[in-house]
Amino acid sequence: MYILAANLMDHVVEHDLLRVFIPAFRNNGEPLYLHITNQMLMALIAAVLMLYLFPKFFPSAQSDAPTGARNALEAVIEYLRLEVFRPALKENTEKFLPYLLTLFFFILFSNLLGLIPLATIVELLTWGHVKDIGGTATGNIWNTAALAVLAFVIIHVSGVVQVFRDLVRGAYGHHERHDNGAAKGHKVDPHIGNMRAEAAGNDSPQNFDALTDPTHHYTDSESDSHRGHVNGGKSYFTAALLAIPLYIWNFAPHPFRPQEGEPSWKWAMDIPMWFMLLILELMGAVIKPFSLAMRLFANMIGGHLVLAALLMLTVMSPQILTQVGIGIPVVLLSVFISILELLVAFLQAYIFTFLTTLFIASAVAPEH
Repeated sequence: MYILAANLMDHVVEHDLLRVFIPAFRNNGEPLYLHITNQMLMALIAAVLMLYLFPKFFPSAQSDAPTGARNALEAVIEYLRLEVFRPALKENTEKFLPYLLTLFFFILFSNLLGLIPLATIVELLTWGHVKDIGGTATGNIWNTAALAVLAFVIIHVSGVVQVFRDLVRGAYGHHERHDNGAAKGHKVDPHIGNMRAEAAGNDSPQNFDALTDPTHHYTDSESDSHRGHVNGGKSYFTAALLAIPLYIWNFAPHPFRPQEGEPSWKWAMDIPMWFMLLILELMGAVIKPFSLAMRLFANMIGGHLVLAALLMLTVMSPQILTQVGIGIPVVLLSVFISILELLVAFLQAYIFTFLTTLFIASAVAPEH
């Protein structure tokens, strides 16, 4: 039986289901194969479920009150949008909403599918002829690394694009989004500083419209309508040339940058310090997505290993009575751990998405 495998790692490592020959490529004269694994299959199933369920539950905009599963999904989406994404991303919320929601639900679906003992069920139904069908897609470091690399690309490409847009609008360096306040019906905390240190929301609804129609109340068009344009916008070509250097220039703080009226010799202190801080920031830019990948990977395989170890205790004893005596507390403990894993499945999807949101927010925030 799969669940009683002699090696604990058999429960979490990937297993080849299919090898596809690639005739156009050779590896030192040897044929090259594409390996289709059980965890790749589960990632595909999670994606197919999303493509099926969301169009089914949300075929079009509806004004009537949602019910059932649609109501539950809509509640989750509105909570993430208003309480997680909006406080950090503000007027950029709608731009990143599709990616962040897709990220959250893909991780959640992958985590939940991994809690189903599909491999054991299939093995029992096929009398042991079909094995290793099932697993946790997010229990594979390559899958979580792919999610982290995608987040890394989106974070920094978005930051460069934001600089490009501000240069074209002539708003680069003017901070009008913080100076002029927020959209109608919102309050901006005057003590908010650099977005990099901001983890709490400063958008607070002050009228009943936020409760009756939160999607319309928090629409980004309100924020965009009074951002305006500032004279001195750059051409597209000039903005494209300057976007990446300026993004890097503001990637690290300038502790000694001379302010208006201060002597220019302070640049001699600022630039060396900025360069050292830039190295630390660049290291952090790589470490952040790496930590996202490792956190999700480790949490998703840890629970499965503990469950496998507990279940193996019942068959290691040679006597039936000893197996029964061990089996009763093991089953109770396994039920508790399974419930805990269910909580972890939601929690890890939330943490990965929440941290990605903060990293994106720090990249698209105005320079300070």
